Amino acid sequence: MCRINLRPLGVGALCLTLLLLAACSSDTPAASSTSAASSGSSPSPCGEITPAGGEIAVTEMDFAIEPSPTSAPAGKVTFDIQNEGPQTHEFVVFKTDLDPADLPTNSDGTVDEEGQAVKHIDEVEDIAACTSESLAVNLAAGNYVLICNLPGHYASGMHTAFTVQ
Repeated sequence: MCRINLRPLGVGALCLTLLLLAACSSDTPAASSTSAASSGSSPSPCGEITPAGGEIAVTEMDFAIEPSPTSAPAGKVTFDIQNEGPQTHEFVVFKTDLDPADLPTNSDGTVDEEGQAVKHIDEVEDIAACTSESLAVNLAAGNYVLICNLPGHYASGMHTAFTVQ
């Protein structure tokens, strides 16, 4: 009589079940989702991002840029940029009187950073998802536009007005 030992199969099945249960569980703290629910916004897929310490908090996400506040006094302005993902973004500052949706574009849909009626001030490239960066610039009074200039991002709505008094 041939005897087959099924014990290793049972142990393997148990390990596989535990692995699947661990993969499906959430490691997001309850306080995080509660605070997001009470603020009316959806929770960030990145969890809590450590701010860089700027005076203008900027949230980037697919596909929006949200500064808070939306204006600042003339002089040194520091943008604390948080990329809530899920994609890599960049942060570009232009001085212009054009509407944020009407900046001159290249054939690939990116903004022409040397185009007419826009002055490129500064930028932070390749801000990885779930990270934060800081950008300090000296801004004169006027109208500005903040954008992500990666292909497709500007056209998808990653632009907003910013005013300096």
